[in-house]
Amino acid sequence: MPNNSSLTLRLPLLCSMRAIDDHQASYAAAIKENPDNAPFARSDESTSPCEHAGNARLLVAFSKYWARGRTLRIEFLRNPPDVITQPIMDAANKWLPHVNLKFKMVTDGPSDIRIGLNEHLNWSEQGTDALLIPQGMPTMEFNAQDLFGPGIKPLPELERIVLHEFGHMLGAVHEHQHPEANIPWNEPVLTALLKQVGYSDELIRKNFLDRYEGADFNHSPYDRDSIMHFDVPNLLTLGDFEVINTGKGLSPRDIQVMAAVYPDRSNSKFEKP
Repeated sequence: MPNNSSLTLRLPLLCSMRAIDDHQASYAAAIKENPDNAPFARSDESTSPCEHAGNARLLVAFSKYWARGRTLRIEFLRNPPDVITQPIMDAANKWLPHVNLKFKMVTDGPSDIRIGLNEHLNWSEQGTDALLIPQGMPTMEFNAQDLFGPGIKPLPELERIVLHEFGHMLGAVHEHQHPEANIPWNEPVLTALLKQVGYSDELIRKNFLDRYEGADFNHSPYDRDSIMHFDVPNLLTLGDFEVINTGKGLSPRDIQVMAAVYPDRSNSKFEKP
């Protein structure tokens, strides 16, 4: 088997989805933003989850969607040049034909989403949790080395990484943690590799090994092609299991489900600009 350092090259999309630890504050912010975020009945209760609006979903937390029709104000921290911000927004905007939301770039005043750059990890707050982050602090960051090569030239995986993090911003969680994914991770090898690039045991559990409880989510069937799915090299699993989505964009199911989450409705909370 190749050594762990060679395996690093097989995980081009590394991400840490963040969630507010104060669950009550997270819930309150989500309900204030969008009353449809109220919990639906679990599948083991008498009321069917399908009675809740927008039940056809990507695997997403039920409580963190933005209000439909919303204009999200997006700020890049520290004012990076257009050569950096434009490719990121060009990629992010590929969500817009499929959701009843708008993105507006701002350079001053309050913002909903604040994007920073780092040199170690891509991450985003999940959905409306971004509303709980103080102004001036990032709600999403990109590892600039994953996005840009020499001369600030966009790298091939920039689009997939940006779409993935903006998927979290829209409320989606990791598809490889879907209740039906059943990925047979080789946990010792996976853990050793991820610790080399700065993951703690907690982050490994939260972003790779834990599977979401199906009863707590309205979700669509498992989608191996989803933008929210990490690449899963065979060398990181037991037996014969592999998912490689490098170079792919939004899957048909990504589009279908997010369109159901954010449909074009006349009773949107915010007027369209």
